[in-house]
Amino acid sequence: MGHEVLVRPERCISCYACEVACAREHGGLSNVWVLPRGVPILCRHCQNAACLEVCYTGALEQRDGEVIFHREKCTGCELCLLACPFGAIGLDGKRAYKCDLCSHRRQEGLMPACALTCPAGAISYSCVADFSHRKRGIAGLSWAMGYERRGK
Repeated sequence: MGHEVLVRPERCISCYACEVACAREHGGLSNVWVLPRGVPILCRHCQNAACLEVCYTGALEQRDGEVIFHREKCTGCELCLLACPFGAIGLDGKRAYKCDLCSHRRQEGLMPACALTCPAGAISYSCVADFSHRKRGIAGLSWAMGYERRGK
């Protein structure tokens, strides 16, 4: 199973280290940003990405589980901004921009800069199966300790 960026907003401490790391990797433009209440926003590279459906120029395409953005094809229509359920696409003057999961770093076997830099673990880059296994373990431990399930 592939790796994905997993965001845990409850862990965010609003230090903005992810923004700084992303800007450093992308020539001053950060493709990730933190909302005032401590929620990191970045592209989740959705399997059925709504932004792909509305992009009529072909500036967005899906390849190997990743939503790729071709800036030179973008007309700045802003439809992808409206379609993204996470608000993870920005507009820089006339064209959109979004997280590329630090593709240049991943080609070298490194993780995205935001995940590497986050001191609180609010952004992680890991195998989905590992993340699910860890969450099930936490839930099982909570149940064994007698904590009530939420929503009951």
